[in-house]
Amino acid sequence: MLNSEYIDGLNEKQREAVLYLDGPILIVAGAGSGKTKVLTSRIAHIINNSKAYENQILAVTFTNKAAKEMQDRVGKILKKKAIGLSWLGTFHSISAKFLRRHAQAVGLNYNFTIIDQDDQSRLIKNICKSENIDIKKISPKYILSIIDKWKNKGWYPEDVILKKKRNFRKRIS
Repeated sequence: MLNSEYIDGLNEKQREAVLYLDGPILIVAGAGSGKTKVLTSRIAHIINNSKAYENQILAVTFTNKAAKEMQDRVGKILKKKAIGLSWLGTFHSISAKFLRRHAQAVGLNYNFTIIDQDDQSRLIKNICKSENIDIKKISPKYILSIIDKWKNKGWYPEDVILKKKRNFRKRIS
């Protein structure tokens, strides 16, 4: 069942990696060496040889651009079968999808919101304004660093008790 279209143009080592079907394989190579071509060809080869269904393959990359490139390349090879590749994406997108699917297991609602640093800063500024906290005395970045410290300690919101009348700087450690 070897479709030579996605095998053509691979060098010997790349071809070896694509054709290996007896389990996972580690591919280590430098930039511009054809890793994406190998990975996308390997995904296609695994599916074409019925070693896994589309929804059983996890392909993780760092950037949205790389994930889109992989999706496009696999789509060109597999055509309609590529639609089922729901676990091909960035660390963040796959993690968010996984968390939404299993939100209740970690005490979240499935429709939780993920906010970026700019949104976090705006939110803190709005909270400071509504609580009459002078952001010139206590900056939003400082507050965010404290929240980050609490998260790194594994604290939940209910673990943090702040009293408005106390000096905020004394309560952060």
